Amino acid sequence: MHHGHGASTQPSPNFDNLRRALLRQGPPGPVPFIELFADPGLIQSVLGVKLSWETLAADWGAEGDPVTSRAGLDAVLRFCVEHGYDYVWGWTGLYFRRANFQVAADTAAAENWGGGRRFWQDETTGPIQSWADFEAYPWPKAEHISYRGLEYLNAIVPDGMKISVIISGIFENSSWLMGLESFSYALHDQPDLVAAICQRVGDLTAAAVRHAATIDNVGMFFLGDDLGYANGTLVSPRVLRQYIFPRYVQLLQIAHGADKLLLLHSCGDLERIMDEIIGLGFDAKHSFEDKIMPVEEVYRRWGERVAILGGIDMDVLARGSEDEVRRRTRAVLEVCAAKGTGYCLGTGNSAANYLPVRNFHAMLDEGRRWNHERFTARSR
Repeated sequence: MHHGHGASTQPSPNFDNLRRALLRQGPPGPVPFIELFADPGLIQSVLGVKLSWETLAADWGAEGDPVTSRAGLDAVLRFCVEHGYDYVWGWTGLYFRRANFQVAADTAAAENWGGGRRFWQDETTGPIQSWADFEAYPWPKAEHISYRGLEYLNAIVPDGMKISVIISGIFENSSWLMGLESFSYALHDQPDLVAAICQRVGDLTAAAVRHAATIDNVGMFFLGDDLGYANGTLVSPRVLRQYIFPRYVQLLQIAHGADKLLLLHSCGDLERIMDEIIGLGFDAKHSFEDKIMPVEEVYRRWGERVAILGGIDMDVLARGSEDEVRRRTRAVLEVCAAKGTGYCLGTGNSAANYLPVRNFHAMLDEGRRWNHERFTARSR
């Protein structure tokens, strides 16, 4: 693998530069790198340490309180520092217990779960189908949510680095608790039950954000809430407006009130609701796919109003040659990074365990070269 200029010198984290880029402020500066997270399998491949989702959150225990593995968090932090991220991602212990999963084999070379399993959501059913289920469900208690993982990272992040708190989605958790099929029927048959689930999920999520925002080195929140699929939103925009967007407003008020950023990761074709999402006040939008809308087009349409994140297509990263990855990355940077603000470089979804490590590195190396050519070389 050929390294770009300065690729061997480890950059020091600079969350202030990331914040500048996310808030679309000047003067132009280096393009930061961003991911929602990297899969344990990819981190394991890169660092050579044994890592899986089990080791990151060993035991969901009583009241959804994970025993977060320090060795796992150490590995994530090392990965983030060594790859030039200005933040490390972490989680609160908020967890909505359910067992509606289907298991299949993980065909990726580096596994995320022990035993090479991959879990899929069973969308036909879930633990809550009725008001009786709602009352009987073991809802987490706000006062029992664990922040141990964040407190641990808070004490060890290097200077200049902050924590990005991954927040599990309001729509995702609410629909998963019923299964999307049941949820969809309930929108017509039991709208009050849907409203109650979304409210409870939203209130607990807000409680977690409110507390996490008091931790010194938390710099931002990254809400992962997939609202769409390849051809549109999973439910109608009207449903999202009624049940989901008010919860987003609540989270945005808490985060911004504490001077923290709130980024949205949401997959699918969200063209019909993009203006509304931006209008709610999110600081950035993440997750793009070439077959839906290439990130350059997204940037041209909405980049004046919200920071655009990532967008190096997962298919190119997964199946392309290293040169194809470099060309695609360069093409995206030429458009999205031309102003030196309002864009961060990364994958179109996440640093998944099925991506060849050389392609992941090639993407980041092109970013380093870009920054070197425009910013490092000039200042000398």
